[in-house]
Amino acid sequence: MVAEAGGTRTFKKKRNEHYQVSLVEGSVELRKLSSPEYGRKKLPEKGSLADVTCVDLTTEVLIFGTARGHLHYYYLDEADAWLSYEYCHCDGGVKRLWANPDGTRVLFEDDRHTIYLHNPFKDQVILVPVEESREVDGALWDAILPSELCPHALNRGNLSCQSDDAQETTILPTHTWTNKTPQDQKQVRHRFEQRLNILHLEEALADAVSLKDSICWDMLISKALEHMNVEVAVKVCQHSGNVKLLTSLHALENLEEYLLLRGYILALTGDTDAAEASFMKSSRPEAALELRWDLEQWDRAIALARELQSPLEIEISKKYALLLEKQGDYRQALSYYEQYLKTSTLDTEQRAVAKAGIARTSVRLGDIWKGKHLVTECSDSLLYRECAKMLEGLNLHEDAAELYVLDGQVEKAIGIYLDMKNFPKTHSLLEKTESPKCYAKYARALEAERKLPEAAAAYVKAEDFENAVRLYLGPLRNPTEAFSIIRKARSMEGAKLASRYCKNKGDYENAIEFLVLQKRTEEARELAQQQDKMDMYTEQVADVASEEECSKLGKYYEAMGNYEKATAMFERCGNVKHALKLYLPWGTPQAMEQAINMVGRQRDEGLTNELLEFLTAESDLESSNKSSRNLFRLHMVLGNYEAATKAALLIAQKEQESGNYKIAHQQLLDLCKVLKREKQQVPYELSKQLMLLHSYTLVKTLIRLGDHKSCARLLIRVAKHISNFPAHVVPILISTVIECHRSGLKRTAFEYATMLMRPEYRNQITSAYKRKIESIVRKPEKTEEDETLTPCPFCKQHIPETQLECPSCRNNLPFCIASGRHLTAEGLTSCPACKFPALLVEFTRHIEAEKSCPLCHEEVALSDVTEKPFSEV
Repeated sequence: MVAEAGGTRTFKKKRNEHYQVSLVEGSVELRKLSSPEYGRKKLPEKGSLADVTCVDLTTEVLIFGTARGHLHYYYLDEADAWLSYEYCHCDGGVKRLWANPDGTRVLFEDDRHTIYLHNPFKDQVILVPVEESREVDGALWDAILPSELCPHALNRGNLSCQSDDAQETTILPTHTWTNKTPQDQKQVRHRFEQRLNILHLEEALADAVSLKDSICWDMLISKALEHMNVEVAVKVCQHSGNVKLLTSLHALENLEEYLLLRGYILALTGDTDAAEASFMKSSRPEAALELRWDLEQWDRAIALARELQSPLEIEISKKYALLLEKQGDYRQALSYYEQYLKTSTLDTEQRAVAKAGIARTSVRLGDIWKGKHLVTECSDSLLYRECAKMLEGLNLHEDAAELYVLDGQVEKAIGIYLDMKNFPKTHSLLEKTESPKCYAKYARALEAERKLPEAAAAYVKAEDFENAVRLYLGPLRNPTEAFSIIRKARSMEGAKLASRYCKNKGDYENAIEFLVLQKRTEEARELAQQQDKMDMYTEQVADVASEEECSKLGKYYEAMGNYEKATAMFERCGNVKHALKLYLPWGTPQAMEQAINMVGRQRDEGLTNELLEFLTAESDLESSNKSSRNLFRLHMVLGNYEAATKAALLIAQKEQESGNYKIAHQQLLDLCKVLKREKQQVPYELSKQLMLLHSYTLVKTLIRLGDHKSCARLLIRVAKHISNFPAHVVPILISTVIECHRSGLKRTAFEYATMLMRPEYRNQITSAYKRKIESIVRKPEKTEEDETLTPCPFCKQHIPETQLECPSCRNNLPFCIASGRHLTAEGLTSCPACKFPALLVEFTRHIEAEKSCPLCHEEVALSDVTEKPFSEV
């Protein structure tokens, strides 16, 4: 760019598409051409000094200079014109000026006839050399001109000049490539650089897209921002993929104020101080504060906040205090924290931040009491931790430990107290934690101080059983406690110490136990054989011994004739066939019980058949009875309930034949309970046989209760099945006759009295009843009341109350264990112990009198007897 010498040319008016400006008596008058109602606007504003000397107008900017040396830039929008920027030239007044088309560069002459180039973007002035003998007439902004030519027209680098003898057109060196078509990328690069230099930015963008070079993108963005061409800068970012810068530029696209735009662009290019200066001259000086805030330059931010009297000063004070604290300037940071805390508008969270800062800096500056007091007020875990570390660094260990406890770092505090040998404090904190690691440190510290009982207890808490055992076996001389710890904790290392100790002391039983615990079974067995302690060894090793070990022990006990232990060992090692061969010839009840249980556990068909053959091979009566019981137990163990029921009925029958009714009753009852527990159906024969036995045993209870009528009905039931009671035929018939006669059942009494007169029974009648029975037979009475009828629980048909078969629905009816009658559909209960059903009234009467169940004889509380529906009993 040059200024051309020539005659002086002054203009009073200038216009663009929308505005016209006039220089009148030291002031500028601005008029909007399309809006007459707009009126004229006079610049500078009313009251300012009218000393304007020159003016220029571009498409968007009005620039004028003053006699005092100021350059004023006004941004023109559709509504009004307002001041955007002002520059002060200190070397003299501005005489003339020439602006480039965009208003981004201004060439001006001062009153000393010196020419300068002003860059408003960078607020920079450059001296332009001009020959002293020539006066500048104007400025061309596209190229450097040959000095011998007088230019009069310039179009896209084509300069028309007038020489002394002719007119010439010259292509300026700066436009060499602008009108050529490049043949390769190198030539495209030349054209790009020329277009960039002459500020043809749109054309330069087209070349940059073709080149796709990161350096070109950077050059173009830099040039666009330098001339505040946001539109081109945005396009460059879009093409180059610079998303970060693109986001920032989008926010500037609609920004019209020159100084604000300049400030934001300077901030983007990193010229922070220039950006701040531009913001401070703009209509939004707070943007300068926001800039320093974003950059976290708190010292400058707080100065700006005070200058602007911004409400952000409070928050910035906090930020600045944090920065000062981080930089180690604790005294200055404390001052800012205290100022921040005095602010009346702080909320709870903000006050907590201020207090935390004061606490930290106070501790750093040695005011420990104040710092700790504020720390406890804040209840902040991070603050506890920070101040605790500070106090540790200052060797104030106890204060640090207190804060670690508040932070929940009990283990850390324990470590500090242990280093201080403060055992009472350590013990009190250990009660708040179950950390084995802490207890181990505590134990070692106590042992070092020869506090051995406390150390041993601490080792146990730390689960360091080896050291606990070491102390108890050694200096504390308490082997009993040591052995207890080993058995409870199953400590291998402790057992190692204990086994050595016991061998030295001749305590071989404990030595064997602890060797087994260590799985040193070979050594333990050798010691047991040497010291005749094999039973002790077997007891210890039984649950952990291998199959090989169990086989060795089985052979050992077989050789010793101890079949009980031999069979147990053979079963453990899986040699069950050999175990059964030892059980069978052993032959004792205990052996049979163990053999049956083993076969039940193994569920092996071969073993089962072998035992069955053995049990059914007995011939004599006594052996047969034993075999029946063993068969019953075997079938029960195997879960073969049908066969077990047959065996139980056979056993009960034999007991009944011998008159052992209670034994038979209990046998059948136990089987019924097992079947119910296993949710198996109770067979009819089993239920019937139990019913008959129970009916007979219930008679004595009913006689005690004075219920002779029910007693007579039950005896009639038993008498009808008298063949099931061969050992007591005559006594049962006598009781039947007496109870029936007493209850008014005289026809039935006559029938059974007549039966007693048969030759096979007559001589067995005792003298006490003989005359009475003979009298009943000689003077028969055939009168008899009908039995009371009650409804069947299934079909509701009324039938005799002691009848247990319903002729209508053909169901076998369950019987009441308290009266022997059949159940009805209502008014029922069951025994809490054996779960057998009963009529509620009858069962309650029986419990009130006898306190126990009539069937199982278990004690029953009256409060436990509740009514139940038929479906539950």
